[in-house]
Amino acid sequence: MCGRIFIRPEAKNQSLLHRLGLEHFTLPDAPNIAPTEAVPVIHYLDGQLTISPMRWWLVPGWSDGPNTKYAMFNARIESVETSRAYKGPLKYRRGIVPATGFVEWKTEQGKKQPYYSEGETAPLALAAIWEIWQEELLSVSILTQPANSEFEQYHHRMPVVLHDELVDTWLDHSLSGPEAKEAVSGAAILLETRAVDPRINSGREKVWPQKL
Repeated sequence: MCGRIFIRPEAKNQSLLHRLGLEHFTLPDAPNIAPTEAVPVIHYLDGQLTISPMRWWLVPGWSDGPNTKYAMFNARIESVETSRAYKGPLKYRRGIVPATGFVEWKTEQGKKQPYYSEGETAPLALAAIWEIWQEELLSVSILTQPANSEFEQYHHRMPVVLHDELVDTWLDHSLSGPEAKEAVSGAAILLETRAVDPRINSGREKVWPQKL
């Protein structure tokens, strides 16, 4: 899973935008973004690479509209090809959420302890799929996968985090959905993870995590 996202316009993130020819965009300073709130997404629109704010909870194009009946802020990579909601976006609407860090929780002594992760040296380019509803609402899900051996001590799942070459691969729509999925399955970068103050357990607390 990926339960909170933190974004700031730091050099690592801006270097990703510069490499993609998006240097005229500046990322927001946005701590503790919760599902259903807006996140910036790098994606192609009318043949041009751009960045758009999107609702972090995918709304299928065929649905009645936004709701939270089903948890669709994350998309499991194992089932994304077969899901009615996700197989179209996987094929036609792949994107990247550029983040500084993310949070997962671990139950310790009966309490939810948040753990904050960020790239040791590289930005977090989170693989995502997006959708448009009624030609007006853009929304996104972040791809998740089983945790690797380094991260499984914190949570059993983790986001698909792409390095530079895989960013280009994921955004390459000459690849089919299954081809793109296969290319990024298991993708990860070196993460620095630490326990942080549970204050951020509330999505209303728009603060940066404080190390315990």
